[in-house]
Amino acid sequence: MIQRHVTYRILLTSLLALLLPLTGWECFRASAQMDPDAVQPAMAELIRRHSTSADTIAKEISAKFWGSAPMQIALARAYYRNNERQKTRYYLKKAMAADPKFSPAYVMYGDLYGEWNVDSAAYWFNRAIEANPKSIEGYVKYANVMARKDIDKAVAKLEELRKALPSYNVDVEISALYNKRGDDKAAAAALQDVDPNTLTMNQLAQYMQNCYWSTYDDRAMEVGEIAMRRFPENRGFNRVYAWSAARSGRYREAMSNAKLWLDNAPEDSINSIDYLAIGTACVGEGQYDKAFEYLNHIHELKDDYFAPQMPGQIAQLVNRNVDELKEQGRYDAAAKLYSLYIKDYPSASDPAYQYYTLAQIYRSQQEELDGEKQKEVIRKMFAVYDIIEEKYPDWGNIHYVLYTHARWTYSYFDPENEQSLARPYYQQLYDVLEKRAKLSDQETTMAIESCQYLASDSYFQKQDLTDARLWWSRILTLDPTNQVAKEALAKIKK
Repeated sequence: MIQRHVTYRILLTSLLALLLPLTGWECFRASAQMDPDAVQPAMAELIRRHSTSADTIAKEISAKFWGSAPMQIALARAYYRNNERQKTRYYLKKAMAADPKFSPAYVMYGDLYGEWNVDSAAYWFNRAIEANPKSIEGYVKYANVMARKDIDKAVAKLEELRKALPSYNVDVEISALYNKRGDDKAAAAALQDVDPNTLTMNQLAQYMQNCYWSTYDDRAMEVGEIAMRRFPENRGFNRVYAWSAARSGRYREAMSNAKLWLDNAPEDSINSIDYLAIGTACVGEGQYDKAFEYLNHIHELKDDYFAPQMPGQIAQLVNRNVDELKEQGRYDAAAKLYSLYIKDYPSASDPAYQYYTLAQIYRSQQEELDGEKQKEVIRKMFAVYDIIEEKYPDWGNIHYVLYTHARWTYSYFDPENEQSLARPYYQQLYDVLEKRAKLSDQETTMAIESCQYLASDSYFQKQDLTDARLWWSRILTLDPTNQVAKEALAKIKK
């Protein structure tokens, strides 16, 4: 027993030799100035290595400094650090007894409940505020724990902090609450009136991202300009600035900032949005080949979060720019852009429609031309139709392609029907429509026109009365009242 007591005294003496100047216990007891910041980590280490010895030393220190709340809470922190909750509470109560107005003791008591009991944690954080109405920790921790249950109460508590300490940047704390909830718009809105020059680097980064995800692009770039000036070494600011600039149509700024990020970022930190941003910028600048060089890098990324969104985002990018180019009369540029899009991002669900959209660009272009220039563009449209007819003969809208192909071939390239150029397209059109169980009025009209052409072509070009009679008869099957077919059949019989 004597040996055990001696061991405790040796440990205590060793600990105090590290922590205390060579003055007497009574001096420290009177002044209560033993350094709690030094005691806490030393005690935590002793608790980890020699729990029984540490308990004895802690009790002796507690007894010697019974009037020092900081010392009692230092002991509490040592046990808290080693996850000994019961002993943590013991010394917290000692701290409260030493100084009922010592708010850190109540804050730490709230921390004991914070992970699993919102109401109990909130109670103790409120006690901290009652002990010290200017306890920033009490307000902030109350708000953070209450936000899991009632965000309005949490924000209201921070507004109380604003009144108690007008100089404290409460809006940053409110924004942080909304960030934890994933509410980007509310997080960004909370900082709307805050001077970005007062924010830390991490706060600026979070603010910019909140603005981007909330589509507050002007604010994101405004904040970004300040952030890049204050922290030029952090290329992450260039990154988010590029995202917002690309979406805002400030393509050169987007391109230069995106390059700064891509050239300096670790490879594993680059995601799909980075390539989307610089691809968008290149498209906006008319550098379509370069755009798809960047966009194609998306295929190489293992970006499980953003990558699934990219096909839709790229489709929107291309379609938006194609529409703008068409409005400007820049049809060749629109066709080039869309052709590259089809090549590098073929649709998995409706590839025929992609080609049809390309054909529609040429269709719009030819309307503004005439003569040989018009025919040249129509030939480009027909070349796309050839692809659709060959690759996707069962496409649900193939009849629109075949109908236009047939009618325009007849109208623009064989108006006298001397070469029967439209015949194969009308034949295919009829074959497609014949397989359908029920035709719409529009489809019936197309089928009748096909029969009329094929009947006339057989009669006048081939002198094949049997074939002509067949096609006129099919018109009557589609439209029993068709007077033209009736008269043609009557004439053939004669």
